[in-house]
Parts: sequence; structure tokens; C-alpha cells
Amino acid sequence: MKIPAFNDRIERKYQIGISENEVAGFWRDLRSILGPYGLAPAQEITSVGSVYFDNKDCDLLRYSLFGRLMIVRVRTYEMFGRLPKPITDFWVEVKTAVGERRKKRRIRLTKSALLEFLEGRDAEEAVFEYNENGAGRDVIGDLYRETQETVVTMGLNPILLVLCKRVAFQGKGERLSIDWDVQYHHVTNDIFDNDSWKYLVDRPAGKADKVILETKYVEDAVPVWFSELQRRYPIWRREFLKPVEGMGFLFKGPLKHHKEADTFVRMIESYLANSQPLG
Repeated sequence: MKIPAFNDRIERKYQIGISENEVAGFWRDLRSILGPYGLAPAQEITSVGSVYFDNKDCDLLRYSLFGRLMIVRVRTYEMFGRLPKPITDFWVEVKTAVGERRKKRRIRLTKSALLEFLEGRDAEEAVFEYNENGAGRDVIGDLYRETQETVVTMGLNPILLVLCKRVAFQGKGERLSIDWDVQYHHVTNDIFDNDSWKYLVDRPAGKADKVILETKYVEDAVPVWFSELQRRYPIWRREFLKPVEGMGFLFKGPLKHHKEADTFVRMIESYLANSQPLG
């Protein structure tokens, strides 16, 4: 399977007015709604873990709050409902935005290669072999060096782990994902000592208590099937970035003594309040 090193598509996030215990019924409805449009279930329930990086001044958070999206994260995927196994694939991703169009570049690393990447070491031959289906060797090499340079020069370190459960529907050039049970944890580099992130001992700093929809598509027009979802369900359009909400919990908890904690809390609360019902 070809796993691209680059994505360029429109992404929109929404909150849907259902509870987390209604997700199973919603998923069944989606199968009948989306099937005629060529979208089918793409995966089992997946536990998605995303470690977000920032520096001591939280510059990347500040960029997001002012509409200049730049996200640096390490993402993992584990199957929900199965016994934990050591994570084998770590996706190092950088996401930026121009308007509603998101651009993401990423490389896949093993755990040992990830630790070497974070230590500032050059890419070993195994890195190119592990990404040979994503892009050419020169592209992977440039991507590795540029991403590593961003991490090193900006002084970025792990700060927030976002965990959620996810199911998704995939069609030609279109994707709809549903996230729930969203939890936020304060982390450091020690997070990479864990073999699995599914069942962490530490209590989360906060939970979203929301069901989040995310549409992804290449063309500019909103997919036709989305109007059917609007007709059946209460949906709120949100430029909802989970790491922004998660950092709000951190600044009220484990990072409450940060020099700008109070300022960031006010800015994040204003950001989260900027949500309007559709229609």
C-alpha cells in the first residue's frame, strides 16, 4: 500500500450533538447515508495517539490561536479492544495551513529511529527503506532533515498527548472521521518509554466530552453527502483543534505555574467560544 509523505486537502472540523454512547448508532446510520455516495468504513475502531510538540514559550500554540497553523506531532495508531502490543510505527508529522487547505508532510519511523531523530542524528539507511512507498529517497531525506531542523532550532519538546477513539469512512478523494473519548495528558520525552499508549496509568489532565467530525476532501466544494448529515443531526462548525483545547486543561492544571498560563487560558477560552450552529 502506498502511504504518501505529503497531503494537500481541505479539512473541516465539526461538533455533533450526540453523546459518546450514541456513536455506535450514529456509525450504523452513516453506513446507510454514505454508502450511496461511495464512502465505506475504512477501519476498525482505532486508538489514535498524538504527541504534540512546543517550546517553553508555547510559540506553536500561539501561532494556532492567531490563525497561523503550524503543528509538529508524533502520531500512532493502535487497534481498540485488543491486548496492547508495542507500537511499531511512529509518524512524525508537520501540518500547516493556507485558509481551509491543510498541508501535511510526514515520515514513518521505528521507535529506535524516532529516538535518533529526536537526538538530532542523521537518517540511517533503514529510514529510507521504511518510507520507500511514500516518496523518493531525496524527498524523504529532505523531509527528515527539514523536520528535524524545525524541532531543533525552535527548541521543541513533547508537551501534550491527545488520545481518542476513531472510526472513518473513505471514498475517492473524500474522508469522514468520527473521534470520541478524547483525553488530554501532559507529557515529556518519557512518553516514548511506554510500549503502548492505550492504557496509561496517569489520569488525564482533561477530557473533551464531545464527538468530533472531521471532513477531508481535495476539491473546493463541500461533499454533497454532508447536507444529508446536517438535515439529520445537530452539527456545529468549529475550527476545533484538539491540541488547543488540551493546552487549556494543561494551563489550568500541570502547567498552571507557566509564566503566561492565565493569558493563554483566556485566549483559549475565546477560541473555543467561536463556534456557531450550522443552518
